[in-house]
Amino acid sequence: MQTIILAGGKGKRVFPLAANSPKPMFKLLGKPLIHHVIDTLKEAGLKDYVVVVGHRGEQIKDYLKDGSKLGVNIKYTVQKESLGMADALKTAEDLAEDNFFVVNADDMFEASLIKQMHRQFKEGKAQIVLSSKPVKETWKFGIIRVEDEQVTDFVEKPAKGKEPSNLAVVGVYVLTKQIFDYYKKIPVSDHQYEDAILQFIKDRNVVKAVSYGGFFAGYKYPWDLFAINKYLMDNKIKQQTIEEGVQIADRATVEGNVWIAKGAKVFDGAYIKGPCYIGENSVVGGNSLVRNYSSLGKGCVVGFATEIKHSLIGDDCWFHMNYIGDSIISDNCLFGAGTITANYRFDENNIKVQIGENRVDSGTNKLGAIIGDSCKTGINACLEPGVKIGPQSMVGPNVDLQNDLEPAKIILVDKNSYIKKDNKITISSESKQKLMKKLMKTE
Repeated sequence: MQTIILAGGKGKRVFPLAANSPKPMFKLLGKPLIHHVIDTLKEAGLKDYVVVVGHRGEQIKDYLKDGSKLGVNIKYTVQKESLGMADALKTAEDLAEDNFFVVNADDMFEASLIKQMHRQFKEGKAQIVLSSKPVKETWKFGIIRVEDEQVTDFVEKPAKGKEPSNLAVVGVYVLTKQIFDYYKKIPVSDHQYEDAILQFIKDRNVVKAVSYGGFFAGYKYPWDLFAINKYLMDNKIKQQTIEEGVQIADRATVEGNVWIAKGAKVFDGAYIKGPCYIGENSVVGGNSLVRNYSSLGKGCVVGFATEIKHSLIGDDCWFHMNYIGDSIISDNCLFGAGTITANYRFDENNIKVQIGENRVDSGTNKLGAIIGDSCKTGINACLEPGVKIGPQSMVGPNVDLQNDLEPAKIILVDKNSYIKKDNKITISSESKQKLMKKLMKTE
């Protein structure tokens, strides 16, 4: 069966990570998200795709081409404006087969879901097949009602207490080409896609759903990448993998499920504790630490005395004497010595992030910085929890960045705000001498 992959959105909610590239081109374990999605579809037996591209779509086409290198067949359509899923799907109407799968290019799921839905389509004689799983926060999802194995209602983000059930629709669909006729009847909106399916249900067509208990994560906000990365590492790095040309010093330590790609170099005193991924031709320097589901792109340099913990790093990023915790850093960034990403509030509450006009709860109390392409920081800069830095921006030396920084900006400490006065404090060496005696005292 054919699959239509939707990859045309602008990714406003994940800014700044998709400012200069399509959302599905964010790399984890050395490959863009869309490549991982295709791997899953291929595992389930699907090899014929129509990819709908939009924002910066040429990058997707340049990477995937006709799909032959991946063992699949790919055609393309273009969504000129980001007007929702239905509008994106309409661009593929002339290429669509009578029935087809629809998936988002940056949603992660198991191949078993595709197989389960395909089986329901063939055996249940359904025209549309939805996938669902129980949720507690029903107001955040599209919710369906199922009676006698058929879907009888579909409500997008119902008000609390008004939900038809607790079954949320997972973003994988089997559709019929008849759905295009419904798009023509329903006004363009953010929920035109769901409205068309609801009308299809009301017209007493056969719509069925499968109950799915496996992994599913959509990339809607920057921090969603952490769940996707964990799933990929748990399933693709099940043992230690050291590719050709890797140099690991005798006094370096590589522990656990770590994948080190070709040409990488690990210096004396470095400690890599898996699960982790180290990209091609990257360098992990002396006395540095990389741990806890960190993924480094190609050509990175983790310099002396740097710690990278539970962070996602793009290509060609350089660090030196830094702490990078629970952060997402895009390509070609450089951190000055002493720069740290703060990732934990004093009050231990969840970290909120500015998304458009709203402060959105990230759902975690551990979240560092979210940084776009080609950014730099000066020495001893501090990036507070949840701050975002736009592409081509710089954070100057000694700056404590507490609010988001727009693209192509530089923020510096104002020297005029310094206070200089006479020093009346005498520095005594006595306390140091007493402490030294304690330190030198033998047990």
